[in-house]
Amino acid sequence: MKEVFKIARKEILTYVREERFVLIILVPLVILPLLMHLPILLIARFYHQAESKPQVVAVQGISLELRELLRQNRFTVRFSPDPRHEVREKLADVGIVYEDGRYTIYDSSGVMNLQPSAATERAKAVLQRYKEQVVLARIQPRGLASSDLEPFAIETQKAASEQEQAMGLLALVIPMVVVSLVISGGQAVALEATVGEKEKATIEALLSAPIAPAKLLWGKGLAIFLVAVFSALISSIGVVLGNLLLQHNLAGRVQALPENLQMQIGSLALAPANLLAITLTTLLLAFFAVALMLAVGIFARSYREASTYFGPLDLLMFAPVLFFVLLDYIKVQDWFFVLPGLGVVLALDSIVKGNSSPWQLGLTWLSTLAYGVLALHLAYRNFQREDVVFRN
Repeated sequence: MKEVFKIARKEILTYVREERFVLIILVPLVILPLLMHLPILLIARFYHQAESKPQVVAVQGISLELRELLRQNRFTVRFSPDPRHEVREKLADVGIVYEDGRYTIYDSSGVMNLQPSAATERAKAVLQRYKEQVVLARIQPRGLASSDLEPFAIETQKAASEQEQAMGLLALVIPMVVVSLVISGGQAVALEATVGEKEKATIEALLSAPIAPAKLLWGKGLAIFLVAVFSALISSIGVVLGNLLLQHNLAGRVQALPENLQMQIGSLALAPANLLAITLTTLLLAFFAVALMLAVGIFARSYREASTYFGPLDLLMFAPVLFFVLLDYIKVQDWFFVLPGLGVVLALDSIVKGNSSPWQLGLTWLSTLAYGVLALHLAYRNFQREDVVFRN
């Protein structure tokens, strides 16, 4: 085993000495948390500014009572023949038009922004209050109360598990981070340890040393495995630290957000058993990915050819995004957990959402282990074949 550790140490030192190793630390601990939480902080800031300053509302055809109610709610009322034009030209924050018994609100948010602006939300609240006043004024002379118009209440609640709701955004981020960082983190070392040796013409000297191909394979594989797991681990730490910073040190800004956005931020609500399951799933994914990278990398003749072979593997990093888009339209079956790569994504998603079953997790773990063993056997055969190793 001494030779295995020497080879692994040599590969890791080669990678650590390069400048890109700094990015492995900088990106997960600094840049990734910023990319996750900076948009939330900016939205919170804009909402706070919108709530604290008077906003301009362009109106047409509204009553005197509604105008006064808008002024009481810190709106600057501006009469306009075309409120929609005023909003489009940024001359007003929101527009209100009354015509044929209907109030129309013109929102200033863009087409792709599904969340209404703060001015629109406040204008809707004012209109709702005005509507209640009008209704109350009409029914009181007939001896009715406002409660008579609402015989029962309607409440909508999420059917998701409590853990999923508590996790919020982290339920989406954690599977994406684990899968993408395990693959991308180990890929650079795999390329350097296989096709890089070919391009530098050092593979011949390495193979001429009194080291069995199996030990050479294990040494390189161990180095790639450690770097891949380290990348996923350090990125997960960065995500958690960023979330803790947002929850505790910037709580005041978060409170400026609407309630639905506050729930989306979430917090780390994983039990020790869930953390252990995520760790085991990550290790098995790293084993499978490393074995596949070694088998493909040693077969390639150049970095360009290896990058072409690694293309389908890179697509796996986008699997979580595609899966979450289609999740509302498909019913997850047990056999999905056996699919290479996708089964890991499904397993991680079920763990962080608190709805995983031992049977489904067992399918993922056993199948991923089996795929890893097959890929490792392929890599071992390639390392033994001279027509593959010296293929240049």
